[in-house]
Amino acid sequence: MLNITNYSDHPTRPGFTVFKFHKIERALYFEELLKKDDIWYESSTEENNTTHLYGVRKGDFKKAMNANYLVSAKFRKKIIPNVYFRWSVIILAAVVIALAIIGAIKT
Repeated sequence: MLNITNYSDHPTRPGFTVFKFHKIERALYFEELLKKDDIWYESSTEENNTTHLYGVRKGDFKKAMNANYLVSAKFRKKIIPNVYFRWSVIILAAVVIALAIIGAIKT
């Protein structure tokens, strides 16, 4: 089965969820957030230090998911990196919506 998330149920311990990170910066930030929220976890590094695993109890899953979202938010890239192009797209979308509303009112 295809899993596009970075977490899954622990293969041998039913009460745990495993979070997987492939970049050390993300893994260290996740670990920092877990410590800050006093979440108990187990950690492991596999495959020549390229995969960092964190096991979290199912009872702490919501807190761990919040930390996971914060990691994704901190390290995400902007969809449109150029600021001028980004504002051009926003303005173009606003103009198209305004024209659609004007057209709907006129008919």
